[in-house]
Amino acid sequence: MIELNYQLAKKFIDRNLSSLNLASQEYDINKLASDASFRSYYRIKFKNNLVSLMLMYAPVTHERIDHFIHVDKFLVEHNLSAPQIRAIDEENGFLLLEDFGDNTFTRVLKDNPKLELDLYKKACDVLVELHNIDDKISLESYNNHVMIREVMLFIDWYLQLTNKKISLSQIANYKKLWFELFDKISITKKVVVLRDYHADNLMLLNNKDNYKSIGLLDFQDALIGSPVYDLISLLDDIRRDIAKENRLELYNYFIAKTNYQAENFFQDCEIISLQRNVKILGIFARLVLRDKKDKYLDYIPRVKYFVECRLNSSNPIFNDIKILLNNFIN
Repeated sequence: MIELNYQLAKKFIDRNLSSLNLASQEYDINKLASDASFRSYYRIKFKNNLVSLMLMYAPVTHERIDHFIHVDKFLVEHNLSAPQIRAIDEENGFLLLEDFGDNTFTRVLKDNPKLELDLYKKACDVLVELHNIDDKISLESYNNHVMIREVMLFIDWYLQLTNKKISLSQIANYKKLWFELFDKISITKKVVVLRDYHADNLMLLNNKDNYKSIGLLDFQDALIGSPVYDLISLLDDIRRDIAKENRLELYNYFIAKTNYQAENFFQDCEIISLQRNVKILGIFARLVLRDKKDKYLDYIPRVKYFVECRLNSSNPIFNDIKILLNNFIN
């Protein structure tokens, strides 16, 4: 983690206070828990005011904030609850953002588990609203080559973590089998995919109603891809279990809200779930080996569980890749 230059951050905050009607207000800067990226977040709490802001710091040597700004503006313009941007310093990687508070899905559901189905239906409603936006946004396509690049993280990092060897011919076959799976994803309308759409990045906003009560975070890696990707991110949550009966109801709820044929929908979900979780095994291995973030070792068994669920599908399209992956996952 690259440490925040507090002096530089304070200068950025101070020069924007007047435009926010907070001139001369004293404040504290409190760091929040970090995630898997190089970004870090800080709550700016004003001592004589109920207002607070979020400072996002994205080290310019490792991250770019222009993509976050681009996606954020698109979401806000289309009445989805992304944080309002209050001030920008691209040169130093600073953003001042609206503070959505602390009510992540994870935190709310820990105290009120009976709210799970209602909250997750609202999260599905957000996706339906997002997918129904006709305006175009310039984003990279989440195509087969991007997905192959992602599953190669498993080869490059997870096998290194587990001391497994793989031959060049096996790697070639690995890529071939993935391309064959990706070609089976149904041709549907391509939509904005937020990519990290899960309980830690979804906020409950008590001052808003319906789908607008769901605050969105961590969408700077958005791409254009399959409508089921974010649904899979939501339901294959590595950090929290979703009740089995709720998961099935949410699948059916999403199908009813969209034009998906059920057969295509479930096959697309299985393929994208497998791809996503194999990629995550590679990402978590990289976080452990390269970034020395050993806490991600604790999540690997759960990711493997999701992979194994898909490999054990009754759908025969997974038979060949199951044989190959089983040699390296267990």
